[in-house]
Amino acid sequence: MKKTILISGGYGVLGSEFVSFLSKDENNTIIILDLPSAKVNKFVKNRYFYPVDITDEVDIQYAFRHIYKNHGIDILINCAAYNEQPNENTDNSFENYSLDKWKKTLDVNLTGAFLLSRECIKYMLKKERNFNEYKGTIINIASDLGIIVPDHRIYNSSYKKPVDYCISKAGLIHLTKYIASYYGNQIKSVCLSPGSVYNGQSDILKKNLEDRIPMGRLAKRDEYNKAIEFLCSSGSDYMQGQNLIMDGGRAIW
Repeated sequence: MKKTILISGGYGVLGSEFVSFLSKDENNTIIILDLPSAKVNKFVKNRYFYPVDITDEVDIQYAFRHIYKNHGIDILINCAAYNEQPNENTDNSFENYSLDKWKKTLDVNLTGAFLLSRECIKYMLKKERNFNEYKGTIINIASDLGIIVPDHRIYNSSYKKPVDYCISKAGLIHLTKYIASYYGNQIKSVCLSPGSVYNGQSDILKKNLEDRIPMGRLAKRDEYNKAIEFLCSSGSDYMQGQNLIMDGGRAIW
C-alpha cells in the first residue's frame, strides 16, 4: 500500500536513519522536512526534501499545501529536536539557566511538533476511509529522559543536562496521548522513546551511561528502524496513544 511519510529533522542522527530505511520500500514516498541549511544527501527516487523552519507557522502551512497537492499526507514522524551537547564550559545550572535557551528548545522540540501535527491532521481528515481504518498516523520521537530525570553525575563536571530538553520530551509524550484521545479512531497517535544513541560521546561519558543501562551499552543508530516500521504499519493499529520505550532498560532502574 502506497504511503506518503513526512519526517521532520530528516537529516538528523535518527531522522536520517528513518529516511534511509523507510525509503527502501518503493511504496513509500518520503518527505524530508528540515532547515534550509541542512546537508542534503544524494537524491533518491522516492525521497523529497522540503526546506522548512518548523517553528514558523506560515512556513509550515505553505510547505504542507504543496506537499498535500503533490504527494498527499499519510504519516508524520516528529523527529526534529534540539539537544545541546555536553560542554564543561557551559553553565546549565537551573538557577542560572537562560530563558532564550529554554524558548529555543521548547520551540523546536514541542511547539514545532504541535504545529506540524496540527497542520498534518487538517489534511489527513480530508481522506475517505474504510471502516476501522485510520485517516493518518502521527509518530512522535520522544526520549527516555521524558520519562525519567537525568542523572547529572554521569558528566563528571559542572555541566548539567538542560531542564528544557527533558521537559520538552515529557510534553511530547503527553501531546501523543492528547491527540489519541481527541481523534479516537480517526488518527493514530503513538510515540517512540529511544535511549542514548552512540554518536561519538567521550569514553568517560559513554562508560557512565552504560553503567546505568541494564543492557550495558548504548543503542546503535539503526536499532530503531524496525520499531518505526512497526509504528507506521497496520500491525500497530490497536496501539493508540501509547509510548514505546526502547532504552536498553534504563528507565526501569
